[in-house]
Amino acid sequence: MNSNLLIYYLFKLIKDGHEWQYKNLNGKGKQSKLYFSSLQIIALCISILFCISVPQGLTTDATDHILTCLSIMVALFLSLIIVVFDKSKQKRIIKSKSGEDVSSEESEVSVTDLHLWNFFYQFNALTSYAILLSIFVIILILITLIFDIKVDLSQYYIVPYNQWNKNNIFTALNLTLILLIRFCIVYFLIDFFIICFYAICHMYQYIRLDFLKRRPGIQIYNEENISETFKREYGLNISTIKGIIAVVIGLIAGVIIWNFFTT
Repeated sequence: MNSNLLIYYLFKLIKDGHEWQYKNLNGKGKQSKLYFSSLQIIALCISILFCISVPQGLTTDATDHILTCLSIMVALFLSLIIVVFDKSKQKRIIKSKSGEDVSSEESEVSVTDLHLWNFFYQFNALTSYAILLSIFVIILILITLIFDIKVDLSQYYIVPYNQWNKNNIFTALNLTLILLIRFCIVYFLIDFFIICFYAICHMYQYIRLDFLKRRPGIQIYNEENISETFKREYGLNISTIKGIIAVVIGLIAGVIIWNFFTT
C-alpha cells in the first residue's frame, strides 16, 4: 500500500469510526453539533485535569500495564474483525428489483438483512477505530520510553518576557510537546474505552432486536425510542441519570483538584 492509499484509508477509518458512533441499526442517527460527543468532552476534561494534577506523568508500572492491556485488546479485536467478516460473507442479501412487488415476508427479511449489514459495518468501523486509537497510544508511550521522558512539570515556572532567551524558548517548546504527548495518551486511552463501550452496546442492541423479532407473536416495525422506553421500564428520566453522572464526575474532579492544590 502506497502512502496515498494509506493516508486516504486512515482518514476514511477515522471518519467512519466517528460517524458510526451515532448511528443505530437502521443506519440513522443524529451527530453531535460539536465534533466531540458528550463522553469525549468529559474525556477531554479528564485529560486536562490529569496533566494538571499529575505533573510527573504516568509511572513506569502504569505504562507497562497499559501496553500489555492494549496489546491484548488489539489482538482480540483483530481476531473479532476477521470472524465477523467471515460470518458476513455467509449471509445472503435479498435485493428486490425496481418495480417488482415484494411480499411481506421478503420485506421483513430485507429489514433483517439491512440491520445485519449495518451491524457488521458498524462493528468493523468501531473496532477498527478502537485498534487505531490503541496503536496511537502505544506509539506515544513508546516515544516516552525510548527517549526516557521523565519530566516533573511542577519544577518549572513561567519567566517574564524580558528574561526570554533561546534556552527558555527551547525549554518551553520541549515542555509543551511533553504536555501534549501526555494529554494525547490519556485522551486516546479514555476514548479507546468509550469506543469499546459503543461497540458492546451496539452488539447488544442488534442481538436483543434479533431475539425480539424471533420471539413468538412479536413483530417489531417501529424504531424504539430509548428515552421513553427507559422511563417506562425504570421510572426515571434518562436526562436525570446523565445529570447524576455529571455531578459525580464533577465531585471526583473537585476532590482531585482540591487535593492537588492543598498538598
